[in-house]
Amino acid sequence: LDLVNALLVERGDTVIIEESSYGGMFGKLGRRGANIVGAPLDADGISVDALERILGDLSAKGITPKYVFTIPTVQNPTGSVMPVERREALLKLCAAHGVPIFEDECYADLVWSGGRPASLRGMDQTGSVIHIGSFSKNLAPALRLGYLVADWPVMSRILPLKGDAGTNALSQMVVAEYFGQHYDAHIAGLLPRLRAKAEAMVDAVAREFGTAAEFTAPQGGIFLWVRIPGVDTSKLFQAAAPDGVHFNPGAEWSWAGADAGDCLRLCFALPSEDEIHAGVAQLAEICRRETGIPARSGNVAH
Repeated sequence: LDLVNALLVERGDTVIIEESSYGGMFGKLGRRGANIVGAPLDADGISVDALERILGDLSAKGITPKYVFTIPTVQNPTGSVMPVERREALLKLCAAHGVPIFEDECYADLVWSGGRPASLRGMDQTGSVIHIGSFSKNLAPALRLGYLVADWPVMSRILPLKGDAGTNALSQMVVAEYFGQHYDAHIAGLLPRLRAKAEAMVDAVAREFGTAAEFTAPQGGIFLWVRIPGVDTSKLFQAAAPDGVHFNPGAEWSWAGADAGDCLRLCFALPSEDEIHAGVAQLAEICRRETGIPARSGNVAH
C-alpha cells in the first residue's frame, strides 16, 4: 500500500476508495494529503453505477483520480465477493476514464462459498490494474510478507521506492518452500475451520442481538460486518474496552462521508468457537447496559 501510494499519490491528489474499506488505508491516504472520494457499496461490492456518476462528476471538474482502490474478493469489512459480471463492468468503466485500478486481494484464497472469481488483474487486458496480496491472512501475520503484481513500467518505478533495506530473504524462502509443496492442502484444512468460526459468530450475534443487529453472513474471510441501528459503535468501543471486549468501530473503517457510525467489524480468526459465543454475549450485555439495545425481551434467534 505504501509503495503504490508513494508512487502515485501526492498532496491534493484525488483517489476513489470503497466507502467502507481497510481502516489503515484511510490513514495512509490522509497522511499523504489525498482527497478521498468514497464509492458506495452494495451486496456485490463497489457499485459501478455510483462509480460512473462519481467519475463523470470529477471529469466535469477536470479531475482524474489517481486510482480506484477496491477489495473485490471478501471485501473488507463487508465480506462481499464481487461477481465476474461486476468485475467486467468495473474494468470497462475505469478503462474508459483512463483511471487505474488498485486491487487488494489479500483474502481471495479464503472463500468457502462457491468458486473464487478471477482477479481483476487476471481479467485485465490493458495493464492498468495494480494487484497486491498478503501471506498474513492465509499463513501467519508475523511473517510480514506480501506481494505486488504490476506491469514493468509501474514496477520499475516502484522498486526504487523500497526503503526497508531488503525484505527478509529467509522468510521468503520458507514461504516459497512451504507453499510450493503444501499450499492446496493448507488452504483445504484452513477453510473449514474458518467457516465453522464464522457460523459460530453469525449464530452468536443472531442469538444475543436478535433483530437489533443487521448483517449478511460472509462468504469467506475472517470477519463479520454488523450494523446496530441507534448505537454509536465508537462510544460502545470505549465502553467495552475496559472489559476486554474489542472490535473495529465502523467509523474507523469508513470514509468520512459514509453512514457507518452504527456499524462494527467482528474478527473471528483467532478465538475459539466457545470464546466467540462468550465474547458476543458479553458485548451484547455491555451494549444493553450502555444503550438499552438490544432490549432483553426482543432477542429472537434467526
